[in-house]
Amino acid sequence: MFVIEKASEELQPAERVFYPFREMFVGDSILIQDFRRAESARVAAIQFAKRRGGEWKFSLRKTREGWRIFRIG
Repeated sequence: MFVIEKASEELQPAERVFYPFREMFVGDSILIQDFRRAESARVAAIQFAKRRGGEWKFSLRKTREGWRIFRIG
């Protein structure tokens, strides 16, 4: 027989946050120097937007400094 344990604060895993998408407002951007990392961040932004119901939109653009991911919606 199995024993069910109720969830507690100390057993809950912390949310992993690598990119600051949640803190971004429309028009904000993050700079990423490496193209492969920028592509990874772009995919992470798409997944972030899907999990939030699709109201968030992001765009990846090449700039002089590197690659920027803009929040556009």
